[in-house]
Amino acid sequence: MNINTLHPKEIIPIIKEYMTYGQWKKLKPLIHQLESTFEQEENTHLQFQSHHVLAKYYEAIHQYDQSASHYRKALTMEGKIDTNELSTEWIDAYLRYATLETNYKQFQKARTFLGKLLDWLDRNRQDDKLAYGLAYRNIGNVFFADDDYKGAIIQWERAKTYFEAVYPITHPLITETIQKISTAYINQENYDQARELYEHLLYQYEKRNDRINMARTLIKIGEIYYYTDLKKARSSIKQALTEFEQIEKGGQADRIKALFMLGEIDEHTANYPRSLNYYKKVLKQTNESDGNWEAFAVYAYAKIGMLHIQLNELDEAKKYLEQGLPLSKIFSKIRMQFLYGLGKIYSFEKRFDDAQSMYFQFLQLLESHNQKKSKSYADTLQAIAFNELQQERLAEALRYYKEAYNVYETLVSTTCREEKGLTCMRIAYCYEKLDDQPFQRAEPFYEKGIQLLKKGCSAAVTEEAFFAIIDFYHRTNQPKKKKKYEDEFVKRKKTE
Repeated sequence: MNINTLHPKEIIPIIKEYMTYGQWKKLKPLIHQLESTFEQEENTHLQFQSHHVLAKYYEAIHQYDQSASHYRKALTMEGKIDTNELSTEWIDAYLRYATLETNYKQFQKARTFLGKLLDWLDRNRQDDKLAYGLAYRNIGNVFFADDDYKGAIIQWERAKTYFEAVYPITHPLITETIQKISTAYINQENYDQARELYEHLLYQYEKRNDRINMARTLIKIGEIYYYTDLKKARSSIKQALTEFEQIEKGGQADRIKALFMLGEIDEHTANYPRSLNYYKKVLKQTNESDGNWEAFAVYAYAKIGMLHIQLNELDEAKKYLEQGLPLSKIFSKIRMQFLYGLGKIYSFEKRFDDAQSMYFQFLQLLESHNQKKSKSYADTLQAIAFNELQQERLAEALRYYKEAYNVYETLVSTTCREEKGLTCMRIAYCYEKLDDQPFQRAEPFYEKGIQLLKKGCSAAVTEEAFFAIIDFYHRTNQPKKKKKYEDEFVKRKKTE
């Protein structure tokens, strides 16, 4: 095929076909040929169709300026072409251009062109319910993207009314619009109305005995109940799972999602044994099924391992975390859980080199996600420091404790008061053991630590802090300061 001899009328359908099948490498010479020839074309319909297909191409390869330019040029041709003859492409150009501008937060441009589309429909296609529905759906998308949830709901309700004039309520266009409206209600914290939309849809599926969509809708209802009533959320999702298990053609992904949600609800309500049972069912299903379920398996391994740590079942935790760790390489955020969990377990087992290896890998991942100034980063530095302290490497422990303290200092104090206070006490301890005159560098950190730990911390931690500073002033022969904290401690105990 000699591309250079092709006419725009021949090029346009080829470009459409290649775009449909994602054959992007073959598209470039065709795009170049179309761009170099179509403007000389006298047929204005072909000029419009060329702008339209070029706009779609540049939209697909994320070149906003060129795509927007072609859409605008296409849409200024109303007086030069028969828009009724080209109505499908004409409407599509408006909708796509509005979506493009919405995605790039050019909301006013999107609204303006959608208003023009409605005006054109009023003049030319008053009976085209589908086109009106698509226009109002896009207007709703603009309101939603601009954080105007009330406005979005109004427009999407209009779209839904138009769609219902064309399709049954279970049609994908309508169910997708219901999902949009429900999401907007959730963002307004109007959970009852969000749920009622799905309850009405559930009734329609029940009338049709559409069990797979009944179950999927029960999942949606459960997701909404998750915000307000975990018991009802669990009941709805459990009902969905029962349906999925009874349907031969029920999707594996549907069952796994239901199991995960049940596990998360039980985890949230601290029913860890039952939560573990659900996560282990997920793992069993992913291991026994064909297909690529690696992401689900990795997440399940992480959940199971961390819950066993929560239950202080460290051997079981280690087994699952070590099995899942090699699978987690391409899932960096989930991998962090494996590294931190194994770091804690190896520390408990006094396998300090292995523990430090896990912790340092964890820090590297945090850095790669721009989380160097985070509580997780500081907590991990503190864990590394404690392992050094366990091995009596005081200078190394001090270095990591000070790094942790510096990170805590950059955070909002109320989010890490206890951790920062404990770090101060441990810095003080290291200085005391390393210095000939401990009160010079250790004392200020003991004082900082006690001031932080006196407020808003657990009684056990506060009590331990008082004992530490009282003992310090006893060891350094400072009776007045020792008595001050003894009296304060007694007074606090009397008021508890």
